[in-house]
Amino acid sequence: MARSQLATQSFVEVLAPKLDRNDQIAKTSDIEELFRSCFITTDRASECFRWLDELRLLKQCGRIIGPRDVGKSRASLHYRNEDKKRVSYVKSWSASSSKRLFSQILKDINHAAPTGKRQDLRPRLAGSLELFGLEIVIIDNAENLQKEALLDLKQLFEESNIPIVLVGGKELDDILQDCDLLTVFPTLYEFERLEYEDFKKTLSTIELDILSLPEASNLAEGTIFEILALSTSARMGLLVKILTKAVLHSLKNGFSRVDESILEKIASHYGRKYVPLENKKRNE
Repeated sequence: MARSQLATQSFVEVLAPKLDRNDQIAKTSDIEELFRSCFITTDRASECFRWLDELRLLKQCGRIIGPRDVGKSRASLHYRNEDKKRVSYVKSWSASSSKRLFSQILKDINHAAPTGKRQDLRPRLAGSLELFGLEIVIIDNAENLQKEALLDLKQLFEESNIPIVLVGGKELDDILQDCDLLTVFPTLYEFERLEYEDFKKTLSTIELDILSLPEASNLAEGTIFEILALSTSARMGLLVKILTKAVLHSLKNGFSRVDESILEKIASHYGRKYVPLENKKRNE
C-alpha cells in the first residue's frame, strides 16, 4: 500500500530573520522618523478636526484643553498641515508678548513685513488674515501668553472676525478665567486620553504601519496591552517614547518583535519619581 506523503514529509519551521547590529540601528531610526513624520489618526483627533471645522464655519473662537502627552499639539499641527493656505498654527514661547506672538503669526502666513512695533502689528495682522485667505488661527502652548497678549487676541478677533483657537492644559482655563476672557473663547474641546477601543485600534495601526517588525508583537492583546495601557494611561506621547525604546532593546537582545519582559522593564521607568536607595530599603 502506498504511503501518504503527509506521513513522510518532515516539518520545517520557518524562523523570522534576525537583524544584525547595523540593521537594528537602521530599523529603530526608521521607526523614530515615522513617529515624527507620520500622523496616526485616532478617533479622538478626528472628532477634534470636526470641531475645528465647525468653528471655521461659525466664526467662533474656542480652546482645546487636555493633559500633557495626549496628542493635542500633533493633532493641531496636522490639521494645519492639511490646509496650510487657510489655517495658521504657531506655538507660543514662555511669557510671550503680543509683539512676539503677532510677529510669529505674520511669519507663518508669509507676510512681507512680520516685524515692527506692537501697536502696528495687531492692525497689520487683522487686515491681513482675511486678505490672505485665513479661516482660523491656532495658538499652541497658549498658557505661555502674557495677559496683554490674551487681551490683544480678543481685539484681533473683533477686528478680523477670524476664529482663534487656544491650545493648552488646565492652567490655560485658570488664566483665562482670571483675565475674564473665558467667554471670548467660549467653545471647549476636551482633548482627553484615548478611550479603550480607540487605544486598541491605535496600537494595531502602530504595529502594522510604524513598527512593521519581522514577527507580530500583538500590542493590542493580552499582557502587552495591559502593560502599555497601565504605563501610558492611553497617552500618545508617552506611548511613542516607550515603544521606540522597547523596540531598540528588543532588537538588541535578538528578538524580532517587542519582547514582553523588556517592554515591562522599560515601561516601569517612565513617569516615576526618583526614590533614593535608602528609602527603598526602608520600605522593604
